[in-house]
Parts: sequence; C-alpha cells; structure tokens
Amino acid sequence: MSIIVVFFILQIIIPFRYTLYPGELFWNEQGYRFSWRVMLIEKRGYSNFKIVDSISKKYFYVQNDDFLTSYQEKQMSFQPDFILEYAHYLGDHFKSQGHENIQIFVDSHVALNGRSSTRFIDSNVNLYNEKESFKHKKWIIPFKDEIKGF
Repeated sequence: MSIIVVFFILQIIIPFRYTLYPGELFWNEQGYRFSWRVMLIEKRGYSNFKIVDSISKKYFYVQNDDFLTSYQEKQMSFQPDFILEYAHYLGDHFKSQGHENIQIFVDSHVALNGRSSTRFIDSNVNLYNEKESFKHKKWIIPFKDEIKGF
C-alpha cells in the first residue's frame, strides 16, 4: 500500500518541479519534461559551436551535420540540456582526436511561439566546463518577454 501512496505522491510532485526554477518555463525548459505543459510551445533555433584552444586561442567551427542527423540537430538547437550534452560530446570527440586545452562556446538563437529569434545561450560561457545537474542553468540567457495566460 505504501508503494502506491509514494507512486501517487510522485505523480503529483514531479509535474510541479518547474516552480523551483526561476525564469520562463517555456524558454529555459528547466523542469519542463513530465510537467503536464506539453504542446503549449513552438520553438525553433540554431546553434553554431566554436572549439577553441585555450592556450593558442586558435579556433574552428563545427559542422553539426558531421555529427548529427537533421532531426537531431533541429531538436538540439533549442533544448538547453541537449546543447550541453552535445557540447560535451564534441569536447570528448576532439580530445580523442588529439586536441588539448579545449573550450567549447555556442552561438545559439531561439524563436519562441512566433517571436523574433533571440540569443539563447551566453556565448561567453565555456560549455565544456558546465556540468549537467538539477541546478538552475545560469548560462541560459533569461527570457525578456512575457507569456500571458500560462
């Protein structure tokens, strides 16, 4: 019986975890999954990754289609957890290719619900140093508009 009670408590608590994060849920998507808020947003974006040698300052840009299918690239471009995961994948890949002192930056812009495209990720943050966690992601630029009625 206690397992059933715990199950139902979790079914009520998990969808409301987004209230623990500051900012607009539909923009930063922190706590979005399993939150009963699906099908309320339309996002599109692009993300251009820059690999930098922190000592020599030499850099190059990544062709995302060398690593991702078009569907994967589309999904990655506007979801911050996917952007971070891809940045770590790129860092690990290029380290295994012999590159050292890697830093990974992204130029990312997203359009939300028909609004103009806006910078999404702080382009000065080395994403290879950022770790995935349940903490608030300060490298996501706050949404400067208001979504009414939600």
